Amino acid sequence: MLTGEKSDAFVKYHMKQAIGLLITVLAAQGVIKYVAVLGGAYGLLNLMAWALRIFAIVWVVVGFMNAQRGEEKPLPWIGKYSGRL
Repeated sequence: MLTGEKSDAFVKYHMKQAIGLLITVLAAQGVIKYVAVLGGAYGLLNLMAWALRIFAIVWVVVGFMNAQRGEEKPLPWIGKYSGRL
């Protein structure tokens, strides 16, 4: 979106995917943090937070590879919701 290709449908598609991923990960991190503050199992929640971060990195790599190949494939689990942005 920082380039001159702002109106390109391909760029918009992948930006929506990236924004959807960001919103999902931040919301999930917030839920995990909230449960930890309430007195949940801190060790398990910490493990869940790290697993979420690893999945987010994997999804970023998958999205980047799709964009490099010129494909418009949705990201796993969240891709169909990101298109509504």
